[in-house]
Parts: sequence; C-alpha cells; structure tokens
Amino acid sequence: MQKLFSGWRIEPKARTLFGLVALGCVGFIVAIIALMYSSLAVVTDKANEIYAVRSIESVQGAIQTTIERMTSQVEDNTLWDDAVAHLYAPKLDRKWVYSTWGAVAQDDYGYDGVYVLDENFRVLEGYRNGQRQPDADLAMFGNGFASLIGLHGEALRSGAHPVSGLTYMKDGVAIVGISLVRPTKGVLTGHGATKRYLVMTRHMSAAMLTDLSETFRIDGIKLTPTTNSAEPYLRLVDASNQEVGRLTWILRQPGVEAVRAASSHIQMIAWLIGGVVLLVFGIAGYSLFRLAKNEQVARTFALTDNLSGLPNRRALFERLQKFGAMRGPVHKCVVFIDLDGFKDVNDVYGHSTGDKLIMIVAAALKEFLPKDGVLARMGGDEFAMLLGGKHADQDCQIFAEQALAFLTKPIKIGERTVQIGASIGIAAGDLKTCRSQELFRRADMAMYHSKSTGKARITWYDGELDAARMRKQALETGMRNGLTRDEFDVVYQPIVDARTQGVIAVEALVRWPRRPEGELFPDQFISLAESSGLIHPLGQFVLRKACQDVLHMPGLRLSVNISPAQFRDAEFESKVAGILAETGFPAERLELEVTEGYLIENPDRAIAAVGTLKALGVSIALDDFGTGYSSIGYLRRYNFDKIKIDKSLAGKVDRDPQAAALVAGTVNIANALGLAVTAEGVETEDHVRLLKLAGCHFLQGYYFSRPKSLADLHNLLAARAVA
Repeated sequence: MQKLFSGWRIEPKARTLFGLVALGCVGFIVAIIALMYSSLAVVTDKANEIYAVRSIESVQGAIQTTIERMTSQVEDNTLWDDAVAHLYAPKLDRKWVYSTWGAVAQDDYGYDGVYVLDENFRVLEGYRNGQRQPDADLAMFGNGFASLIGLHGEALRSGAHPVSGLTYMKDGVAIVGISLVRPTKGVLTGHGATKRYLVMTRHMSAAMLTDLSETFRIDGIKLTPTTNSAEPYLRLVDASNQEVGRLTWILRQPGVEAVRAASSHIQMIAWLIGGVVLLVFGIAGYSLFRLAKNEQVARTFALTDNLSGLPNRRALFERLQKFGAMRGPVHKCVVFIDLDGFKDVNDVYGHSTGDKLIMIVAAALKEFLPKDGVLARMGGDEFAMLLGGKHADQDCQIFAEQALAFLTKPIKIGERTVQIGASIGIAAGDLKTCRSQELFRRADMAMYHSKSTGKARITWYDGELDAARMRKQALETGMRNGLTRDEFDVVYQPIVDARTQGVIAVEALVRWPRRPEGELFPDQFISLAESSGLIHPLGQFVLRKACQDVLHMPGLRLSVNISPAQFRDAEFESKVAGILAETGFPAERLELEVTEGYLIENPDRAIAAVGTLKALGVSIALDDFGTGYSSIGYLRRYNFDKIKIDKSLAGKVDRDPQAAALVAGTVNIANALGLAVTAEGVETEDHVRLLKLAGCHFLQGYYFSRPKSLADLHNLLAARAVA
C-alpha cells in the first residue's frame, strides 16, 4: 500500500518540521531560559491552536468521507439490472425490496433507511431500521433533501450520477443519498416516463459518531444543536447552505500537557532548563506529527477500497490526473477488467462468498502487476490497472493475458470451487491529447465489446468501436421512429400439408421495407431490437397485424415467432390475450413458435408461460429443433404441440444419410409423444419426397413459396382454390 500511495505520504514533512524546531531551540537556548515562562505560554497556545485546527479538518474529512461512501453505496445498489427488473415491474415487488434492502436497513450495513421513489419523487415503499414505513413521504427527508433534488434534478432524472448530502429529518441530522435505478449499461429505456429512485439514509447516531471518533482518533465526537457555542465545532450544512447541526468533540491540550510534564524539572533544576525546553518542543512536535498522521489515515481511508485493500476509483483518477499535469507527452495505458458470472456466485452462494472471491481475485491480480503499475477496484466486480511508459502497451497486454488465464480457471473458495471468467478492455493514449476520463471510457467500451462478443477475451480500443456504437444508436433510433411512422410490414410464408400439399397455415415474418435509408432485413435488426427492448413493441405489432390480416381467411392457421426477450416479459401472456381479444382472432388458430434457449435458462418461468398460453387455446411449437440440446424428457416437460425441424437438418436429407436418419428418428419420437412435425427449408422435389416418407406432417420452404405480401398471399390461395 505504501508503494501505491508513496506520492501522498506526508510523514517526512512532519519529521522535518520537528527537526527544525529542535535545532532552533538549541540555537536560542540562552534567550529561551530568560524568557522561559513567556515562551512556554506561546508554545502551549500554538500547540493547542494547531491541534484545534487539525481536529476540525479531521472531523470535516470524516464527514465528507462518510457522504462519499453513501454516494458509492447508492450507485452500487441502483446501477443493477435486477433492481430495474423488480422496481420497474407494473406492480412494485415490495417483497424483493424488503429482502434486498429493507431487512438489512441497519446502521451496521452503512444505512438505516431505504426508500423507493417514483418519477415525481413520491415514496412508494420505505424501511427504517428493518421496519416498514407506511406513512413515509417526501417531506420527511427535510429541506436538505429537497435542495439536493432542486440542484441536481436534471442529473438525477438522466441517471448521470447519484447525489448525496446532509439533511435534517424527523429523527435528527442524517446523510441522504439518491440515484436513478438503471441498468448496468447505465441507459434506461423501454419504461417511458416511469422512473424509480432509490434513497438511502444514515442518521448521525451515537454509534456512528463513536465509530468516527475511534476511526479518526478524535475524542468524544457528538452532535449538538446549532445554538451551542462550544469550541471547537464543525457546522453541518445541507445543500441550501442551511445549518442543520454542529459536531463538537473533546479538545485535547497537548501544549498544557507538555508544560505540566516538564514544570517540576524547570523549578527544581535550572541547569536542565534547556533540556526541559527541548523536551517541551519535542512533545509539541510529536503532537504535530501525530495530527499529520491522523490526517494521512483519513485520506488513505478515503482512497482505499475496504474489501480488497486496493486503491479505489477516486485514487486511480487522482493518480491519472497527476500524470496528466506533468510536462511533455505522457503515454498511459489502462486495463479494465469485469468479472463474468460474479453475480451468479453472489446469488447462488451468498455475498460472503462473493466478498471472498473479490479478495482472492485482488490478491491474484497484484501478483501479475507490472512494475510501477497501479491496480484499483473500481467497484462491484470491476478492476482497473494503470501503467505508463514506453513499454506500457506490451506490459498491459501481458498483464491482461495473465489475468484472463487465472480468471478462466476454477477458483477454490474454502470448500467450494467456482467458475467465473473475465471480459477485458485495454485503451492507451497520450494524456496531452486524450483526457483521463476519455481514456477510461475507451477502456470501458473495449471491455463491453469483449463481453458482448462472447466474454473471456481481451479487446483493444480502436475508433471502429465508437463508430459501431454510433451506427447501433442510429439504427435503434431509426427502429423507434419506424414503429411510429408505419415503416414495418408483415409477410407470410405458406405451410402445406405434406400429404395433400394444400396450404393449411402461414408463418408471419417481419420486414422493414419503408426505411428511409433503404430496406433492412430481419437478421440485421432483430438482435438489436432484442438488446434495446424494442422487440416488445415490434413483436406486438407483428402479432396484431398478422391476426388482423389472417382473420378473414377461414381455416387458415397463423404461426408467429416469439423472441426470447418477449418471453421474459412477465406480462407477455396477458398481452397475447389482449391482442386476441382486440382483433377477434380465434386462439385455436394461433400457434406461437419459441426457441429452446430461453426455456433452458428459465424453466420455471417457461413452464408457467406455456401453460397459461395453452389455457387460452394457443398452440406452442418448438422452433429450430435440431440446432440445440432438446431431449425426450425436455419435450415432455414443456408439453409442446409441435416441433419444427430446422432447415439446417431438414435441408440435407437428400445428400446426408445421417441427417435423413435424424429426421426419421425425430418424427418417430414426436409421434410417440403425440407431437406434430413441420420441416423447414424445403427447396426441392427430393426434399418433399424424402421428408414425406420420413413422416413429417407439414412442410415449409421456397419449393412451395417464398414469403409473400398479404395481397400476393390472397392471390396464391385463390389460384390454389381454382386448381
């Protein structure tokens, strides 16, 4: 730790001051003897005055550190996908709020109160000391909290950063922090004007002040009314600069103590006066040294991550800013590490195991740290390493490779063994042309690229990452506008009976033909719609449009693909029921196609959703069979009505004996389970013949028809009816 913070050490300065005082005392020993009592009085007063000033600075630093810890704590609890899922649900998950925050709202956990506010800052739910506060309202937070919102309202609504400060609440002075609940990526979308804020409070209780006294070595810190004139004191002001209280403490008298210790020697032995004077100044100097050390402890505490023992985000940015203030070009390289699967460890094994994992990872990363490198914990499961010099890029690459190799291996925690991973981003630049914040942003972007492209990899930042981000944002904006400007359309691909080859159903497929920049095909925008949340309005559009179009085609069934992202929506089943009621489309003519990926990840939710949809009369088909991990038990568990053999398997039956055998086996299994089978990708007459021989009930592919517009579908059905 001394190595990392050597630039901030102040102990040598205190020792130098002590030496100068002693040297001056020796030089003026005769004069000091003559003016002994007056000099002793001056030294006494000066020592007491210095101690009083330093004690105020220490207490002020302690309060500021506590406020900053509240800021970090609020941000850690709001920049969280799980919190978004539970707080932005149509019905606030109060049980989750209690189990996550309310039950542990105790002073020992860094906060004694937690409240959930809506977009108008109305209290939706609150807990204090583990007890629910049903009558909580905005007024209870006091004028200081209202001033915080007034000063930082725009930043709070945009989720730019959390805000903390002092306020006077019903039960006294408290530290209060507030932040917008938002996803891990920091951008809140898909919830309209709805917002959820998390407020945490910590009252300045006797226990808290006792802890500050012990931590910062200031005796008897206590809270007094603003009318109290005791000295010394620290004014506590809220965001409106209104005083809400004062902190006082017991002021030691180091100068007086020194004089008392030496007085008997001064009176009894005159020839030791010089020595006694030196002793007095020595004690005074030691007091100065001790106060300086207390100040250093407070600063180190503010710049250190308590769990890992590493420097924190603030310390790393301060070090980077010092580099940027140096003359000449300063080349720096930043490695940003995010642990993959850390949340799963916390969820499965508990936060104590997660804390131990953080400590193990921190210790391992320190072993890989290059010379002169600075390693910090940025918060949560994120670490960063800063290194400068002409070999920084090469050394950072080696560090990242060693870190990735360690983090992708099983890690033993006590009797448990966990498997995580890491997504790593690296950015390098000259601090004269690339600001420190920009350097970290680039490293963070490179890290997210690693995470989004498969995890467990290292990505160096380049300009294309920013360009790709801009293209993605532009496409997302275009999709959002396209949904309001009627740029999307639905086309239909016929599904035929394998025996009669008559059209018995159509599959609805989305298209984007009226895009101002030119048509874009589904494989170019569906994945973005899923990641951005736009798949929900897009999916509802497709289902509603298809039900309206096919409604007046008697006997024709409708098949609609459902994205895994739609299936995660807890209200998906009710939305389907609503569209059926709105359009009047018979539920027994609707078939929803789902892929198995989400079903495997969320079996309980999937079983419940499938059961609800089938109760409506809707059929459920397992799409893309043959590309995943389906088993017989899996098919039985979810009670599907049909399976669709993927074209990657069905399309090879005419040239791959193994594929033909797999198709035949699949049909036999489906028949045994009472499931219908549709084969996709039918493109040749041989496909038709072989798949029909294999026992497939329904066929779909370009051999029969490409996807058609509604008008062309009417013409096709009319032509087949005449034939």
